[in-house]
Amino acid sequence: MPVGVGSLRRCSTLLRFLEMCKSAHFADVSLNQWMALTPPELVQAHLNLTPAVMGALRKQKRPVV
Repeated sequence: MPVGVGSLRRCSTLLRFLEMCKSAHFADVSLNQWMALTPPELVQAHLNLTPAVMGALRKQKRPVV
C-alpha cells in the first residue's frame, strides 16, 4: 500500500499497531479531535455534517488501548 494511503477494514481479530516516522517531531491527532478543533463553520460547509454530529465531536483525544 502506498505511503499516506489509509485502509479501514472491520474484523474481530486482535490489532497490533506500530507507528514509525522519519521525523524528529511527532504529533498524534485523531480525525475526531482535528474536526472538533477546526472552526465548525468550515467543517459543516465542507462535510455537510448535522449539528448533532458536530456536537458529538471531542476536543480531547481518547487513546486507543
